[in-house]
Amino acid sequence: MEKDNNLKLDILPTEIILAIFKYLSIIDKCQLCQVCKRFRLIIYNNIEFWKYLDLSPFGEYLSNQNLFIIAKTRWKSDMEGHKLDLSGCQLITSHALEKLVETHSSFQEIHLNAEPRYDNWRSELEYDDWIKRQYYKKCPTFSKNGRPGLYQKWKIIKSSYKLSPLWQISNKSIQTVIEGSFKTLKYLSLGNQSLHRETAIIISNCSHLIQLDLSGTNLDNASLQDILPRVIHLEFLKLLDLELSPMTLMMISLKKNLRQLHISVNNKSNISAKTIADMLKNLKKLQDFRMNQTMIGEVDRVIIEGLSWIFCDGPIDNLTTILENNKIKNGGKIIEQNRTSLRHLDLSPKLDIYPRGQSSTQIEHYITISNSSLWSLAVNHPFLISLRLVNAYAISAEGIDGLLSSLQCLEIFELRRWRGTELDPLQKLTPTFCPKLREIVLHGIEVTDFDEWIIQSEESGEYQDDKDLMIRNRGFQDLEILDLLDVSTFFEKHYDNIRKNCVKLCKVRLVRVGDINFRDEESEWKDTVFNKKINSI
Repeated sequence: MEKDNNLKLDILPTEIILAIFKYLSIIDKCQLCQVCKRFRLIIYNNIEFWKYLDLSPFGEYLSNQNLFIIAKTRWKSDMEGHKLDLSGCQLITSHALEKLVETHSSFQEIHLNAEPRYDNWRSELEYDDWIKRQYYKKCPTFSKNGRPGLYQKWKIIKSSYKLSPLWQISNKSIQTVIEGSFKTLKYLSLGNQSLHRETAIIISNCSHLIQLDLSGTNLDNASLQDILPRVIHLEFLKLLDLELSPMTLMMISLKKNLRQLHISVNNKSNISAKTIADMLKNLKKLQDFRMNQTMIGEVDRVIIEGLSWIFCDGPIDNLTTILENNKIKNGGKIIEQNRTSLRHLDLSPKLDIYPRGQSSTQIEHYITISNSSLWSLAVNHPFLISLRLVNAYAISAEGIDGLLSSLQCLEIFELRRWRGTELDPLQKLTPTFCPKLREIVLHGIEVTDFDEWIIQSEESGEYQDDKDLMIRNRGFQDLEILDLLDVSTFFEKHYDNIRKNCVKLCKVRLVRVGDINFRDEESEWKDTVFNKKINSI
């Protein structure tokens, strides 16, 4: 039968085209509008396609006039459930937002973060490569510090580099935007906007909120305590870069439906490991926990008492003890799991960065986490998708390898060593044990054999055919981000092989790595797509 080369997308029924188009980003939809008249009419006339306007990728260029034109032509006056993301859209004025809500209210989502927004709140449902790539390029926090909210804001060492002022909206405008959506608003993020107590009271009236991000908003504990008791449906909460009190943590512990919690703990005189552990004990549905700027030092108690549902005091030879029905054998007994397994864990200290020389920095704080915590994670949370440990002290390579061997679902792994500590090379950070890794960050951490990142030994298993062997030899097929610092055994040959085989790799940063002579001032992130030769980075 002769192959039909005339099959085209535009001959499909409209219902099928609509089913395909609903998975596309706003960028893809705009591009499709230029393909043909039929696509343009289908996209323009479908209200559902325009309910969620994520304009953050255009933050550098989006003007007030652009915003009004888009809202006027895409939003109907009687439409409800609008979703608007203007995070990082620094050309939009407070007055423009007030004018916008004169004709449009009853928002379901409002995102007005000072920087472009990218996180894992809904990554499983809305995975958009283009948005993510734009975020990595444009977000100043990521490009300089690694990711949003990781460190306390410190003085920039390079005098030639100046951060542009954060986009700020007036409190009056924020209040005006929210006031028309008390009964409908479910998702609200105002990261790094400077908020007043009056704005906090307005937020507290949004009793249907599911997701709330107030990171870096300068709100005091009294304001947070006005909000928390009234938002009873919260499932996602971010309070990074805020100084929390024990009373605020106690109120958080009453949010039984929380699935995500991101907090900073930068006041060790008020907050102890026990306080945090007691809070976490009550959050049985928690899947994503991040604790940064930690000054409490020892965090074993947080993991072993706060996040675990079964005690573990030693390494696990194999994970066959973990049963499919969320049960585990312990001392001959089968214990029912009483909490959801974590998917994301991020622990990092408060970092005081200050010049130690012309191009170097000194890190002051660290977190003390032992192998007991790693064993506990291996047993209680074997389905971790992302694990970040920054400046972790008192763990060993044996403990890390034991944990990695149990995390078959791991996609993001970050490990930064506290300066002055010794850690043996890791043996199990390989595609055999962690086949799904898409982001690797190693600072001061060595790997026994980087050759295993690409070429797997044929002795590790029998392959059914040559195709199976070829797939296995590709190593980390999903790798997108690679960040290595002070890693002496990673050489140019390893990078060349990774770049050839890891087709999804889009961000690379290599500093003081093997035979690659990178200087600190050349250590910014690079897009591998635009760098064909390693020497050109």
